Amino acid sequence: CILSHSACREDAEAVAALIEEQVPQLKGKIEINNIGALIGSHTGPGTVALFFMGDKRVD
Repeated sequence: CILSHSACREDAEAVAALIEEQVPQLKGKIEINNIGALIGSHTGPGTVALFFMGDKRVD
């Protein structure tokens, strides 16, 4: 699980905490990064993006 943010690290950390409450296996394993200049110039400050990677989707 990866979170990216644009000038709102506290918001990204809050989203990470919510995810960890729902999926305890991810506790301490969520990576938080800055959004780069190219995407950030289009989205602006306050953006939080969430990415999951896995082998298969289970509904």
